[in-house]
Amino acid sequence: MKLLHRQYDKKVKAFNLLFEIYMEEYLSIAENILKSNAFQRRRVKSSSTVYSLLKEDLKTGCIIPPIVLALSKNTKGIFDSKLIEEHPEKLESLIKEHQRNLIILDGLQRTYTIRDLFNSLRSSKDETTLEQISKFPIRVEVYVGIDKLGILYRMLTLNSGQTPMSLRHQIEILYSDYLEDDLGGIKLLLEADDKTPQKKGEYKFKDVIEGFNSYIDRDFLTIDRNDILENIKTLEKLSKENQETDLFKEFLFTYDNLVSELITKSNKWKCGEGLSLSGQPFGKNAQKIFTKSQVMTGLGSAIGKLVDFERIKEIKDINNLLNEITVDNPEDTFNNLILKLDKIRTVAKKIGNDQRMFFHFLFRELFNKKSEAYLNFSKAIDEAYLTYQSKTQ
Repeated sequence: MKLLHRQYDKKVKAFNLLFEIYMEEYLSIAENILKSNAFQRRRVKSSSTVYSLLKEDLKTGCIIPPIVLALSKNTKGIFDSKLIEEHPEKLESLIKEHQRNLIILDGLQRTYTIRDLFNSLRSSKDETTLEQISKFPIRVEVYVGIDKLGILYRMLTLNSGQTPMSLRHQIEILYSDYLEDDLGGIKLLLEADDKTPQKKGEYKFKDVIEGFNSYIDRDFLTIDRNDILENIKTLEKLSKENQETDLFKEFLFTYDNLVSELITKSNKWKCGEGLSLSGQPFGKNAQKIFTKSQVMTGLGSAIGKLVDFERIKEIKDINNLLNEITVDNPEDTFNNLILKLDKIRTVAKKIGNDQRMFFHFLFRELFNKKSEAYLNFSKAIDEAYLTYQSKTQ
């Protein structure tokens, strides 16, 4: 592993290190990446023909574009500018030491192809070709000292001409370390856990990601498109905000605080059997209502719009308003919420999307100081439903 070049990337405020490394040595590092990072993107099955050609080309000594890696956790305290500029000989050992925290930004399918090639040659016992390609040098770029949004930006730009990775998947990779963090009592559940949030402070990780994406994208709809240019424009919006702030944590904590406040102000409300509904209620109590993806995406997109319209400056401004939220009559208010959501279910073509739209307008009314329903949850429900009707009928 030989350092060829080091350069500071002013856009993402991080160092880019270019190494030359034997293919066999890279594969050893890559195997650790694929095993250690459960959120690493999977291989593209539809491109098997293309990559089978690449596998044959690699046998002949074909030069491939540099594979781009990044350390997924904050490494600014380890890879500082002084070390990078004055002690480049230490970089190789430090990167190998932290290789379990590496993720592949660009070149994952090439990595799988390299692994397939080695496995194939070992199975066929083609020792001659195996020895040749083992010592064949390839180039690897490593971003160090890069923050999470910087990694996301590079993911979007590096993969713009290839089979795109969903933004949800990208954010899962970036924020997977939160699953190991102490989040002040908040517990994030993975899909693999096959669990439904049952307790206060429990949320599905993918639902929180949906909500956060709705904030950065200013759109209450779930992630169903892969337009790279649009995602880059979204990041340009974020550049207006404080890049030193951990926006994901701010969104999560703000949402949790809002849920706690509304559960308290629901006064232990439970959906009774007396309501005339077309089916099961959206939620049988406040906790069940506010742990759903539709609510999270509605809040995320609403906060994003309020920031754009300069009604608030940043996500955490919402926290200062929570104590002032009023609920006129908890029983009537939450029954009304359930009835409104039931009406939406009976008329909507896409129920989930329409519910997201409703919650988007609900939170815009609730936290917009120019709204007649400002900080009045009961009024915000009615105003949001009227706006929903005007948009859909």
